[in-house]
Amino acid sequence: MAGTVHFIGTIKWMESQPFGRREYDAQVRDVLAVPGAGPDTPLVAVSRSGVADDLPLAAHWGPEDLVRAWQ
Repeated sequence: MAGTVHFIGTIKWMESQPFGRREYDAQVRDVLAVPGAGPDTPLVAVSRSGVADDLPLAAHWGPEDLVRAWQ
């Protein structure tokens, strides 16, 4: 079991729509199911088609970011 949860992340690899409010709301709801996480645990996302502008994510990454991380 994790001692400290630094963030909760999700990957949504949808071809034609960005990570949006529906996906974010599901992530917020699911935080409570992660042992060691709480309402203040930062949320991050990886998305093939971007992220909606109005979401309070701590960070988000796209395909280019993933490729750059492995170079």
